[in-house]
Amino acid sequence: MNVHDEHSLSREFQEIEDLCDHGSMTLQRIIDHIHGRGEAMLTLVLAGPFLLPIPLPGLSIPFGVLIAIFGFSLSTGWKPWLPKTWLNRNIPEDLIRRFCRTARKFLSKVERFIRPRYGWVHKNRVFKGGAGTMITICGALLALPLPPGTNAPPAAAIVCLSVALLEGDGLLLMVGYGLFAFNAAFFTLLPIVGYEAILKILSVGF
Repeated sequence: MNVHDEHSLSREFQEIEDLCDHGSMTLQRIIDHIHGRGEAMLTLVLAGPFLLPIPLPGLSIPFGVLIAIFGFSLSTGWKPWLPKTWLNRNIPEDLIRRFCRTARKFLSKVERFIRPRYGWVHKNRVFKGGAGTMITICGALLALPLPPGTNAPPAAAIVCLSVALLEGDGLLLMVGYGLFAFNAAFFTLLPIVGYEAILKILSVGF
């Protein structure tokens, strides 16, 4: 087994799920566990639940703010500072378990396609800094009190960009850039034409 396999994302999520069996889940526990993976792993864990078809009452604002902070850290290299009340806030264990299980099932199907490639993209400081900035913006969008159903697009972009940074996948990084461009168009049109009109446009396009 190579290094990439030993530290696969699916295994990381299995280990995070296992943490739920040993006490209450807090952001500090997750940070302590994945300290070797850095901010991109945290943005992935925090954004992933927004792709699940379950309500997340009271979590979009704090999770969105945290994602924005970690994204800013990715783009600037500055170490993020968080108040202890945020770090020690309990995260519902059922939410963590459901997300980790869903993530493992999804990753088991696509992980073989995600690999280090196009290093000239992934290692470029401009592209990496741009990814961090995009994660910051998408995190801020998650924190806004927007209509139901608008969390998934920025969450998808965050997840894609985070996985690309974690796995050194330049091609996936470009896909994340494309998802961010979709978000930019979506949220620009939202106040102009309205949410229902955008859904109709998308239904016609697809």
